[in-house]
Amino acid sequence: MGERTATPVRGDVLTEAEELRRALVAEKHAQAVSLLRDHDLDCWLTFQREGSDLLLPYLLGREELVGTAALMLFADGPSVAIVADYDASQAAGLFDEVIPYALDWREPLQSLLAERRPRRIAINASEHDHGIDGLTHGLYLTLVAALRPLGLSDALVPAEPVAARVRAIKTPAEVERIRRACEITQRIFDDLTAMLRPGLSESDVHEIVVERMETYGVGPAWEAETCPAVFAGDTPGGHGAPGATRLARGERVRLDFGVVSEGYRSDLQRTWYLRAPGETGPPAAIAAEFAAVRDAIDLAARSLRPGVRGHEVDAPVRAQLAAHGLTFSHALGHQLGRLAHDGGMVLGPDNARYGARAGGTVEAGMVFTLEPCAGRTNLEEDVVVTDDGCEFLVPPQRELYLI
Repeated sequence: MGERTATPVRGDVLTEAEELRRALVAEKHAQAVSLLRDHDLDCWLTFQREGSDLLLPYLLGREELVGTAALMLFADGPSVAIVADYDASQAAGLFDEVIPYALDWREPLQSLLAERRPRRIAINASEHDHGIDGLTHGLYLTLVAALRPLGLSDALVPAEPVAARVRAIKTPAEVERIRRACEITQRIFDDLTAMLRPGLSESDVHEIVVERMETYGVGPAWEAETCPAVFAGDTPGGHGAPGATRLARGERVRLDFGVVSEGYRSDLQRTWYLRAPGETGPPAAIAAEFAAVRDAIDLAARSLRPGVRGHEVDAPVRAQLAAHGLTFSHALGHQLGRLAHDGGMVLGPDNARYGARAGGTVEAGMVFTLEPCAGRTNLEEDVVVTDDGCEFLVPPQRELYLI
């Protein structure tokens, strides 16, 4: 068997960033061990190569290992990371045992599992949630072949009961990181309010926001080309890149935007109105539409609490907007965290498009967007579910921003 080593102890003092990384990963490991016991699973095995798994940040606090690795948390007993020798330092201080290999991972993995004999091994696969489905088909076949001589190939089960909740239920430290990302995003919105003027194109606005991100030392929460997504006038909403349409008086401009800060993301939307000459505020129809969407978000926030299903939050919001002659086809909200779309569950309608994803049960610690965007009003807020309701991570937009 490859040489077993205790986790290396460095002689120098850890940086603050490294201390925070280890503390956050320790929280997620403890959460996972508790879930393993709750679901009668002996081991959670994340088997990956060349940064193939989106769950690595929860196990390592980093997004990539270069070599093939088997990262294992056990319901009972020490955690183990089998990694290429050049990756050993990435797992140091995070796993109880780090077993580096020079040539092949199979022998140390087989030796360890022959000794520990787990009955049920939860692997990183899911039919419904891309965020916990990192085990490629080729890697699965490779893993099964390695476990077959031990009689353990039939012990493999999906890790979804553990992995989905490790991803979805945020620790207090994770919530604070998302909150800080939201605060920076709102600061950029506030900066932008002072810079918007008629004649700017959607692309001009995009460039202003990119400069603001650079100033605050953050990056885009999703693909840079469409973050922010900027919609001037009657430009339809969606995920397209900003174009050449120019801002004009008497029209709205909407932004869909988020940042990534300390590994966690925000996802907010705001709407401005550029007043025409002589106007002190928006026309009544525009103000009424904004109020309807704002009130729909308030209803969603009142409905969101532990124990309800996703479609039970979505349905009354959709009905309330329909009473105002407004509709939206997308889900009311999605989970948010290390990804902008984070976790399989959504607050969405009970239909073929969202299926089982809208039937999940809300739990305290989940972070959701609330975004019933309708007409030409784009509003999106980020909330964390508490023990008896939910909390906005930054103050929501209550009135149209006037230019």
